[in-house]
Amino acid sequence: MTAQSTSINSPKSQGVRSRAEATIKRLGLAKSYPFPHHFFDSPMGAMHFLDEGPRDAPVLLMLHGNPSWSFLYRRFVTAFSDTHRVIAPDHIGFGLSDKPEDENAYSIDAHVRNLEGLVEALDLRDVTLVMQDWGGPIGLGMAARHPERVSRLVILNTFGFYPPVEGMDPEKLKLPPPLLLMRSRGVGDFLVRRLGFFERMAMPTAIGDKSAWRAVRHAYTGIFQSTVDRAGVMAFPRLIPTNTRHPSARLMQAETGPFLDAFDGPARIFWGMKDPFFPNGVLDAWRKKLPQAEVTELPKARHYIQEDAPDEVIAGLRAFIDG
Repeated sequence: MTAQSTSINSPKSQGVRSRAEATIKRLGLAKSYPFPHHFFDSPMGAMHFLDEGPRDAPVLLMLHGNPSWSFLYRRFVTAFSDTHRVIAPDHIGFGLSDKPEDENAYSIDAHVRNLEGLVEALDLRDVTLVMQDWGGPIGLGMAARHPERVSRLVILNTFGFYPPVEGMDPEKLKLPPPLLLMRSRGVGDFLVRRLGFFERMAMPTAIGDKSAWRAVRHAYTGIFQSTVDRAGVMAFPRLIPTNTRHPSARLMQAETGPFLDAFDGPARIFWGMKDPFFPNGVLDAWRKKLPQAEVTELPKARHYIQEDAPDEVIAGLRAFIDG
């Protein structure tokens, strides 16, 4: 089944595609993001995704987090599409996908179900999962429900089990003050939804290469145009669990954690060592979860290592999947 056959086949499809093309033109991204647009009719709306490379080639499924989108993987898509089928979706609420304005519509399970639908519609198999930030629990949630489709795991500054660091109290998980502020009702809504604090202020602190950030800043800040657009961005900080009663914790403890405990296939880890969001204790926990994984520590990279160290990660990823 081809990507085109899973695009939205309805009167709405042309409008969604036209909106995406207009956004790319408005942001001036035609040269850096020169890819055809595909759309899947997910349970939450039109889900945009890239689908590059031979349809019968091995699959790389690349998943972003908050507040980024498939633009984060633009260099990876170009680098691997000669030899692999590269799928890079925009989660609902992000990028060129639909952005439901009700924050309550967003949950990890909803994101997992959206991804499940896309993977099943495209009938993706022998998948190498490449996951960063919230792409971890979303991708691993899909993998836990469809383990026969996933062969390899690639970890890029992400999480996927609870608690994320050994020794943390799972009933009283401590979060850094900026994150607590963003999660708060009222102030958090004003900062994140109205002012665009996450993509305008928090994201720059998580990219070490400031010249690289200045060159692409508009691609991340301009993709959201209003308070309505940022419901998904606002939801993610509040989806971080701080106790085992939280639905996100329950999903990780019941599904993604056991999947990782049972996974004995090839795995690879790339980690930005100056990540302001994830302490290096998360990396230590990943080493124990995936003892078979070779680990590349990127000493100068922060959270968005696709922007900070793309050449190193691409070279390491190529060696991993070719090996």
